[in-house]
Amino acid sequence: MSTKSAFNGVIVLTLALIIVKILSALYRVPYQNILGDDGLYAYQQIYPIVALGVVLASNAVPSALTQMLEGEEANRSLIRKLIVTLQMVGVLCCVILLIGAQWIAQIMGDIALAPMIRAASVAFLVVGMLGVLRGYFQAKFDMNKPAFSQVIEQMIRVGIIGIVIVLFTQHHLSIYQAGLWAILASTLGFIGATVFLWWFVKLPSIPVQQTVQWRQFVIATVIFALSQLIVILWQVVDSFTIINVLQHWQHLSFNRAITQKGIYDRGSSFIQMGLIVTTTFCFVLIPLLTETRKAGQYQQMNSYANASLKITIVISCASAIGLMNLLPMLNHVFFKSNELTVTLSIYMLTVIFVSLIMMYIALLEVQHQYRAILIGFSMGLVIKAFLNWLLISHFGIVGASIATVCALLVFAIYLHRHIRQAYRLYALRKFYFKLVVALLVMTASVQLTHYLIPSISRIGGLIELAISAMIGVVSIVLMLVWMHILDEEEWVHLPFGDKIIPIMKRRSS
Repeated sequence: MSTKSAFNGVIVLTLALIIVKILSALYRVPYQNILGDDGLYAYQQIYPIVALGVVLASNAVPSALTQMLEGEEANRSLIRKLIVTLQMVGVLCCVILLIGAQWIAQIMGDIALAPMIRAASVAFLVVGMLGVLRGYFQAKFDMNKPAFSQVIEQMIRVGIIGIVIVLFTQHHLSIYQAGLWAILASTLGFIGATVFLWWFVKLPSIPVQQTVQWRQFVIATVIFALSQLIVILWQVVDSFTIINVLQHWQHLSFNRAITQKGIYDRGSSFIQMGLIVTTTFCFVLIPLLTETRKAGQYQQMNSYANASLKITIVISCASAIGLMNLLPMLNHVFFKSNELTVTLSIYMLTVIFVSLIMMYIALLEVQHQYRAILIGFSMGLVIKAFLNWLLISHFGIVGASIATVCALLVFAIYLHRHIRQAYRLYALRKFYFKLVVALLVMTASVQLTHYLIPSISRIGGLIELAISAMIGVVSIVLMLVWMHILDEEEWVHLPFGDKIIPIMKRRSS
């Protein structure tokens, strides 16, 4: 499989994923603006449960089914077995959450969240079927329908949340009532996407008996899910620890604790935006590496791996440092205040480590090193939980950001050791030095823009933000080209990279 065909094969899904990620990040802005940080807190406490369903239906189950079929077309019997089994698992998850909602809410430190947990449980009644249908079309290389279904799902969800925001202002809903309907919006989005896909399904009755390779399917589903669940499961730990620790160890009132948690949760919107490129790049990397490994082209495989790591480091560092530079203005323009800027700035480093971990997982997945992935993930999650209790009790909410970054750092270091055993990595000392210089230039240019174009109003801040972001992007790209931080074969993998290569050649000549 050529690089071009591999990228063309997922271009529609990539564009859909970008649209979905942008919508998912942006709807939180009006939600927080109208419902306040307390309202965002209530929603974000329960959203990770729904996000698990989103990951399973959008990525994990479809990708696992596609991998299991290996280019074959699924027949009616196979799809029926998968749907029935996954629906049974979904019903079990739903019942557990329904029964345990009050107990889970008590552990979170806010009993009023119980109805929202019950609302989130309903999503699991649809997740299995939706994931299988998306996988059915992906296995046929019909990427349009899964892509459209993702956009439909997100449009329904965002549309209903918009209605919830209006109802909150006009009918004086509580933050928990608004949150309940906002959570139910995700389930309605799942249903809409399922109906859309079911309309186009034409299952052939293939005479050859197809068996479900359950072990392969489950392992693939778990591994595909883990790479997308890093941020979400770290947020689950936050949901169970932050409020409790702030109240009992920092002696904050309940209202002050949930306000701080709501401000902290603003970071998830910025992190999602920072991870868009890495997420899509990982999506197209796996087919390339799998094909070269099957063909025994190990030199080419190592070349892809090194290029992928360099590109990931460049994009993630530029995104994280860029967000840190823009954060005070982002906070003010989108969320009306500059509170907890230090906490959120540290939180932005998450983009670097999550991007690296996602790329490492993709590289190890190709080598079938599932054990390393599972051990690293478990280790990171345990460290995050331990550090949350330790650091928040001593330093307050900023401890949650430090705990997140430290746990992800350990996770990344553990995976890196296994990557070095599985691939031949090039020496990157010069690369790191040049990248640090480029990031310093980008930081200086953005800060100089802030100094030269001061703003007072939110509209003025939005203009300043747009100009600063544009100057930051231009400065980092110019430094990448001028200092030859990326080679020509690495620019090929990036959007508009073919336009950069002639410029680099002219500079070299």
